[in-house]
Amino acid sequence: MESLSQIAVRYAESDQMGVVHHSHYPVYFEQGRTDFFIQHLRPYAEFESQGILAPVLSYQVEILGRAGYGDLLHLRTRADWMKGVRIQMSYYLEIEGRAVARGSSLHALVGPDLKPANPRQFGPLYQELVKVFPRP
Repeated sequence: MESLSQIAVRYAESDQMGVVHHSHYPVYFEQGRTDFFIQHLRPYAEFESQGILAPVLSYQVEILGRAGYGDLLHLRTRADWMKGVRIQMSYYLEIEGRAVARGSSLHALVGPDLKPANPRQFGPLYQELVKVFPRP
């Protein structure tokens, strides 16, 4: 299951060489996660309001090509897997079929106290996640 997002590169996101600075890729990935949750689950804010938070544990980014100011990025975001209270998502950025970057993010599902919780404590929203994220 995946979602598709379109992101226009802004001038402020490019560096002196005229290409997207590497620090912006995690921001683009965040947009992909936001769109994925809206398209396949519900807005992430609803999970937060019910006490399910998903902080990032790690990121991986591999830059495969160039993107610059004015380019329209196409971002595919996929739910890779879910195991207990950990989820992984992956991302693939391209411009008109040309690869720009790919990566992944690992998240922990925690409660409002930012500590791992037993999945049974998350209630029905956790079951929605189980339906969307495959098991490894």
